[in-house]
Amino acid sequence: MPEALLLPPVPARRRVFFALWPDHATAGVLHSRAQALWTACGGRLMRRDTLHLTLAFLGEIPGAALDRLPRVAAQLEGTPFTLELDRVGSWHGHRIVWLAPKNIPPALTALVGRLGSALNAEGFELEARPFSPHVTLVRNARGAPPATEAEAVHWPVAAFSLLESVHRSGVAAYRLLGTWPLAGE
Repeated sequence: MPEALLLPPVPARRRVFFALWPDHATAGVLHSRAQALWTACGGRLMRRDTLHLTLAFLGEIPGAALDRLPRVAAQLEGTPFTLELDRVGSWHGHRIVWLAPKNIPPALTALVGRLGSALNAEGFELEARPFSPHVTLVRNARGAPPATEAEAVHWPVAAFSLLESVHRSGVAAYRLLGTWPLAGE
């Protein structure tokens, strides 16, 4: 009789979020900025493969609810846009160092609004705090970032993604669950 194949159990709850996920070139530019800030501030440099901009954080949801999210995302309309990240800042006593836009593109605001409304209509609860678009570059920084303005990173945004936060060998990682294009309104 063959031995049973032991697969890891599917978790009852899954930690998920919608985000903008940078293309390879943009991720490289963001990571270069992160390295420069890490050199100046210390702390923990975010890995290139984890850089993103969160649109909607759902947190831990029942695994069965995960099946509804692709349907919600597929129904959304949005317009491609360029995100200009040109402001450096920090939160929590300078522990979190980020890069953000001075001016939020209307297409990004519209996407976040539509996504939030669609998720609420499906019964998902989102964070109550206002949307503050940013890319976290350094965690546990030991000092403040050196400037509040930065040379702009121009990020062409043509899609949004659903990701799951997982731990592999004690290290946080993100697993891509789906990507949907912004094809215009």
